[in-house]
Amino acid sequence: MTEAIMLERLPGVLIYRMPDAPLDDVLAALRTNGVTMKRSKKNVTRRVGDWVVKESLPDSLRETVKHTVLRQRYRQAWRAAVHLQHCGIPVPAPKAFVEHVRWGIIRGNAFVAQYLEGCRSVEAFAPELADTQRYAAEIHGFLERLANAVNALTGTGACHTDLSGKNILSADGHTFYFIDLDAVELDKPYSREARLRNHVQLYDSFCDWWGDAFLAPFLRRMLPENEDPVEWMRAVRQSQRQRRARTEAILAAREQT
Repeated sequence: MTEAIMLERLPGVLIYRMPDAPLDDVLAALRTNGVTMKRSKKNVTRRVGDWVVKESLPDSLRETVKHTVLRQRYRQAWRAAVHLQHCGIPVPAPKAFVEHVRWGIIRGNAFVAQYLEGCRSVEAFAPELADTQRYAAEIHGFLERLANAVNALTGTGACHTDLSGKNILSADGHTFYFIDLDAVELDKPYSREARLRNHVQLYDSFCDWWGDAFLAPFLRRMLPENEDPVEWMRAVRQSQRQRRARTEAILAAREQT
């Protein structure tokens, strides 16, 4: 937490908020249904005006205990957003983090952040640039800028464990925003295994549209000097095929149930 963050203790609620997020606005956002963007068994994400509110509301005693014992884990998206914004990495600007607390037990939490108007995943840019004969220079430029953005992210000491294209947004193909910040780990060395996982995720996002003539230079730009790019590409391709096979097996199993 930084000195700029404000702490509010209200009956049953603990709120960390940024100075540009008035307390009354945060409380109003929590009360407003807004537009549901995503819903799962454990979370609901909704848009409320210029903000996105992602709430986690445990529905069982086990989940309530988990929220309490693993308190820092549920703060992860907030901590990552504050850290990355401080380092100049484009992310949805963090506004507030709220914990519903009673007698020391956390009964739910909410992460409030900026809504990125006009942005879409970087995967959505690929079909528009799929004609490699016509757009070769644009593809190389797009991937070079994306690689630089990833290098800037990892250079802060952060590791995004799910760096697939769906978790990187852009409005113009020049500025890239990282989302799904629950998956960001801070203050851990960026290991070779973590880098390989990221590169497989990124390769898998684009390989249906572009071949290695584009993707090999893209990944090479994110490699340390001590790595052999040829061997690295071989490892990425092999891991990506295995990743696809696992995904297809999971989907097939779901269809049979």
